[in-house]
Amino acid sequence: MRKRFFIVTALVLALAAGLTAAAAKQEAGNKGRHHDWMLARMTKELNLTSDQQAKIKTILETERAKMQPLRQQLRQNRQAENSNSAGTFNEVQVRAYATKQAQIMTDLTVERERAKSQIFAVLTPDQRTKALALMQQHGEHRHHRKESEQPAG
Repeated sequence: MRKRFFIVTALVLALAAGLTAAAAKQEAGNKGRHHDWMLARMTKELNLTSDQQAKIKTILETERAKMQPLRQQLRQNRQAENSNSAGTFNEVQVRAYATKQAQIMTDLTVERERAKSQIFAVLTPDQRTKALALMQQHGEHRHHRKESEQPAG
């Protein structure tokens, strides 16, 4: 029973650390470039009009402003957990950290999905269909890339 608890706790911490690192990596050095790249790619792939581009750019800028404080909270929470860790296990402290990280990640996911919904509202039905297909291709590509990066075992 105790072994199972430690395994579950380790998995939660690993997941939280991985998500935190991913969010921090995305934030570091990619402040506006990611959205600029995404808008350029959408313009090319979906043949966006200049009006659609302007609306989507506003949505992306709003999203960036909402998500930046959440990413900062993720970093601060991770730093606080790292500074509080002295090599000893404190279940209450670990659970509080994991709960807070999970809540912040939930908030980030909600904001990301809200922005996606707003962007889809700007697109025509044909553009939405094409965007969904492109997103699926991108997800499959990421999945295959992650599988190929894992060592054979």
